[in-house]
Amino acid sequence: MQIVIVGGGTVGFDLAVQLQKTGHDVSLVEQNPQHCNVIQEKLDILVVEGTGSSPDALEQAGIRDAQMVLAVTSVDEVNILVCGLAAQFGVTTRIARVRSREFAGRQSCIDLEKLGITRLIDPERIIVRIIDQIARIPDVVEVFDYHEGKILIVRHVITEGMPIVGVTLAEALQRAGSHRLLAVALRRGFDVRIPTGHDVFTKGDDFTTVIPEPSLPTYLDFLDLSKKRPRKAVVAGDGLTAVLLAETLKTWVDDVILVDPDIAHGHQAAERLSGVEVIHGDPTEPDILRDLNVGGAGIFVGAGRETTANIMSALLARAEGSPKVVAISYEPQSNRLFPEIGVEHIISPRQAVSHEILDLLHRGRISMEMQLRDLDLESMEVTAERGSKITRGPLHEVWEPVKSRAIVGAVVREGNPRIPVGSTQVMEGDDVIVVAEPKMVSKIENLFRKR
Repeated sequence: MQIVIVGGGTVGFDLAVQLQKTGHDVSLVEQNPQHCNVIQEKLDILVVEGTGSSPDALEQAGIRDAQMVLAVTSVDEVNILVCGLAAQFGVTTRIARVRSREFAGRQSCIDLEKLGITRLIDPERIIVRIIDQIARIPDVVEVFDYHEGKILIVRHVITEGMPIVGVTLAEALQRAGSHRLLAVALRRGFDVRIPTGHDVFTKGDDFTTVIPEPSLPTYLDFLDLSKKRPRKAVVAGDGLTAVLLAETLKTWVDDVILVDPDIAHGHQAAERLSGVEVIHGDPTEPDILRDLNVGGAGIFVGAGRETTANIMSALLARAEGSPKVVAISYEPQSNRLFPEIGVEHIISPRQAVSHEILDLLHRGRISMEMQLRDLDLESMEVTAERGSKITRGPLHEVWEPVKSRAIVGAVVREGNPRIPVGSTQVMEGDDVIVVAEPKMVSKIENLFRKR
């Protein structure tokens, strides 16, 4: 597929890397000459220096022959205009990154299709969904999703007293009944592998599970975590993300406090938020967090506009005793360092938006390889093509060449996720979630492509 990306920031660059990697013909429009030079040095794609609102720049990027345009600049109006121009050039799929509530809000009366947009990406809503998932899953080490939250990939470490201790994987799956779930990775000491039904869960096991969202309560019951949901949450921030997050958490958390360092923004937030206590104060001041008894909060989230403040406030909340801390980071180059200093969950808005877009684009190809932290395994989503090997028999037969080094975690058919068994038959057009060793990616691609 020929795809034009408009915007060469972190999101645009990440998209270009992933899309080129999976065989798409990619071109990119970026107005910053320095960004253009960096992208040109790192990627073998056509880079056009210019603004996305310029028809000439879009034509140089090949818009007339493109099947898709991704407008991901930091300016909503430019992204909307790009999609409008792309519609006139005959591009069928036009995706825009838009933050304004006037366009992206649920109450908006604007017809996006008339503006040329076929799909809108709302960064704040994506971030709120991710953090809400982390908040809802006690003691989670790592969590991410596919199909806008319909399928979760969740990672936990088994502790003393969990009901799953001493139980085989096969027994656990049998107990789940109609609420299917599947363990897809197991780390025991330095050994990382795909588990079998005979594996017995023991204390200290680090395991990763694929779960359809409706089966999450059953999974939490297995681990005796259902009663550990937070009764109190503290959100610190001075932007829309913090307000939306507090609003979302209040739907299921008893006590939600928003700490806003901007007094004017705090007044606006207080007017909008019902049942949320809004406090004016600097969340990087220990006395402020102490006065709020942040140590008694089940979760603390640094959700402001500056990475430093988010990280610092999260560290202070951890020092005060909050058991789960989350911070939004706008500096992806440093994100790997923050968990080492005590901030267990780091959310990168740009990477999250990139993942969301790739999740939408994957039709027919592997869309996104997500590294499972410290496990040397990746999760990916791939669609079965007509006549591909994966469609020629039940999984226990067609998966044989890769079964010890890759596992099918879920099959999505017509939007409905299901956990497979050995007799499951993958059909043409099915979206399949796979967890595999990185070296197996090419073999897995071959199984899903037309031969």
